[in-house]
Amino acid sequence: MATGTTCALILVVSTFAFAAGLHGETQDLPGDECNEPGCSQNAMQLRVLKRYTETATNDCQDLQDITEGVCKQEVAWARETGIQQHPEWYPGLSAQSSPLDFQCKVFQASQSKCPRPCGVACTPPTPPPKAAPTCAGVVSEKCLCVFDIDRTLTSKQGMQDKCPGSKDSDGIKDTAYGGGDLVLSQLAASGLSKTFCSKCYVGIVSHGDGSGPLSTERKELLEALKTDAMEHLVLRAWNAAWSDMKLMTPFYVAYPDALKQEAVLKILDWYASQEVCIQRENTYFFDDKDENILPFRGTGMNAQQISCQSRDPILGWGDVGLCGATQGELKADKGVSVCKIDCGWSEWSAWSGCSASCGGGQRSRNRGVIIKPRNGGKACGNGNEMEACNPEACPTTTTTTTTTTTTTTTTASTSSTASTASTVQGDPAAEAPELESPADEIADAQPAPKLESPPEEAADAQPALGVSRG
Repeated sequence: MATGTTCALILVVSTFAFAAGLHGETQDLPGDECNEPGCSQNAMQLRVLKRYTETATNDCQDLQDITEGVCKQEVAWARETGIQQHPEWYPGLSAQSSPLDFQCKVFQASQSKCPRPCGVACTPPTPPPKAAPTCAGVVSEKCLCVFDIDRTLTSKQGMQDKCPGSKDSDGIKDTAYGGGDLVLSQLAASGLSKTFCSKCYVGIVSHGDGSGPLSTERKELLEALKTDAMEHLVLRAWNAAWSDMKLMTPFYVAYPDALKQEAVLKILDWYASQEVCIQRENTYFFDDKDENILPFRGTGMNAQQISCQSRDPILGWGDVGLCGATQGELKADKGVSVCKIDCGWSEWSAWSGCSASCGGGQRSRNRGVIIKPRNGGKACGNGNEMEACNPEACPTTTTTTTTTTTTTTTTASTSSTASTASTVQGDPAAEAPELESPADEIADAQPAPKLESPPEEAADAQPALGVSRG
């Protein structure tokens, strides 16, 4: 039996015991069980165990060196009689085979008759496999909690400040959904101790791979899934002792979406192989995507969608969780339940300009759908909004028309008379004033003073008004 906290298992178990299978170095110790509390959890987390073959490498002795016992007689009978009467007992041998080859066959048939020969390659005998334990008809109150990894046990990378209770991992890599630093969800950061799963066995079924074999992320996640039941689990390795036997594990990665219910059934089989019987009705699966929850209907197992209040708008309109699971979401509810996810909107755009500068206009803004409603959640409605703007009255404008009249005076002078004519310029439609004729002006004028002409000019002068010459 194993001692201390170091375990020897005949089960190929990786750092996370994932179905993908990992390989590495470990120390082979006697025994095939792990009975110390916490030993199995430590083994799954820290050890990669290879198949253990119970062989005493220094315990051999050739036939010629044997001085007592029945070995020489058994070998002599096999060479002389046995190979002739029962050749099927000695596959690969003939009457001409060496005594050491026959010694090996006797050793493999019964180690009490002959020791293993040193001079030829001789493997220990292979014991028959044990019958697989069965849970048929067994009534048990034991329970099983199985978890998805990405956005269930983890939050979106870089969202630790926006996801309450989540925990940054100080640089541990998480390759899921584009990659980044690992952020544990509130559930994984707080552990299972305050949930009903604290008394249950655990398992993992993930479409992602937990950042690959021997990753630090896998160690962190397994640490988050510690429970009393897992701490006291006794791993029995017989079920994977033979190279031709199917490897089983309670931790599955790279498992297709919408088929995870099949992996959970395999996990129940694995626990049965460890003599841990768990009823389907006491099995609970948690995942952030409803496409992995709904197929559990009709299986007799329970499944719940988590991260209902936080959805990632970047991946599939909210198909994927954002912050992951919280402790409050883990409930021992029977049946299959999915989240009612309400429509999610982007931020409003800025208001447009007003359609009028005064007298009342309209302006608008809009927003887009980033999370589509699912499973009866609140519908989206209209993403456009309008409101009135610039309601104040426009100012009144008065127009005044001014007519300007300009008078131009023209004066004409002659030696005998003077006349003045006035022209009125203004509105073309106005009637021009009637001008008095020169005759009228002369009649109204005062008599001009009589001028006396020199004698030489008088003869040439024109007759005076009203005077005729004879």
